[in-house]
Amino acid sequence: MAGTPFPPIVQEVVDLPCVGSTNTFALDSGRAGLLVTASEQTEGRGRKGRSWFSPPGANLYATLTVDMVDPRLPLVAGVALREALAEITGSNFPIEIKWPNDLIVQGKKICGILCEARRGITAVGMGINVNQDAWPAGLESRATSLAQVLGREVDKERVLHRAVESLDRWLTLFTSQGFGPVRRNYLEHGLLSTHELLTEEGEPCSIVGLNEDGHLLIDVAGEPRELVSGSIVIQQKA
Repeated sequence: MAGTPFPPIVQEVVDLPCVGSTNTFALDSGRAGLLVTASEQTEGRGRKGRSWFSPPGANLYATLTVDMVDPRLPLVAGVALREALAEITGSNFPIEIKWPNDLIVQGKKICGILCEARRGITAVGMGINVNQDAWPAGLESRATSLAQVLGREVDKERVLHRAVESLDRWLTLFTSQGFGPVRRNYLEHGLLSTHELLTEEGEPCSIVGLNEDGHLLIDVAGEPRELVSGSIVIQQKA
């Protein structure tokens, strides 16, 4: 896989041994078409400024800048990266989307996505757990990696190329055909119907749909609700 070219959406690649945040580095460049990767992040972050566990070496930390701004881009990225990881895990280990920005397998997080915009450029950040085999206390029941799922080490370069190729394909589709194809794919892989779900307030709920604005439609004790922000929680089994 080494030396394999990236699709045209990538104009320049910067590979860093260590960086505060690939998103910050990419946004500071002020240009689209930049792919930033790092072996380690010291200031990795998720949504709402949450800390993003980013140990050195084992996982994939990358950001791709694109010349568009749209609040639905995290969902486009989610569909794209789910497809990329599903090609690696195969049908025995289905990858699901947890609105708005996580990918899960066997109920555990395997990828986080963070989209941030500045001056007409969006940084699509991805943290993919590739070869991590141990977790801090409190994370072991909520996180997993490709290596843990498959029982073998996985080539990070292969994961990166699959991710970028899928992002290129889905961003092109989103630009040419709108949100419809993204929404349909999301509904195939993001209903989480086999899991017990809770709202952030701890109320049992179920997912019933996704509207054209990318808002999640849920049912809480027979009451329909529309989530514009926040997230849902997968109830951990005892």
